[in-house]
Amino acid sequence: MRARLQVAAGGTVLLSTLLTAGCGLALGREEVQGPPLPPGADAVTIPEENVDTADVLVVVDDGSQIHAECAGREVVISADDAVVVLDGACGLVRTTGRGSTVDVGSADKIVLVGVDNTVSFAGGDPEVVNHGRNTTVAEGGSAEE
Repeated sequence: MRARLQVAAGGTVLLSTLLTAGCGLALGREEVQGPPLPPGADAVTIPEENVDTADVLVVVDDGSQIHAECAGREVVISADDAVVVLDGACGLVRTTGRGSTVDVGSADKIVLVGVDNTVSFAGGDPEVVNHGRNTTVAEGGSAEE
């Protein structure tokens, strides 16, 4: 018991020392300096709807139902319970959400990190990295190649 108290007390002293020494360790929120923002932009931008750019399609809205042309874009699905159909060729397709169904025409690479996701591809031979839990990748689905 005495050893445990000494370790806890030592940790408290170490933490206090680091905080007062200015070593960059901070409790709570820390401001990060990045590139200058365009005029009128907020310092923090939180996406409230799906983001679609020329190079990347990001699906963030839970329960989204999207049918779009992939057009070689990178795709990130971080939404839960989304149904995404992407016709044509995609670059990288990454699912990080939970319970989503994703159909792609084809992809260079498919990465699964989330839980309970299903990804199907209509054609091609994508590189598959499956680090998800209860996730599957299979040929088929409703997307057009």
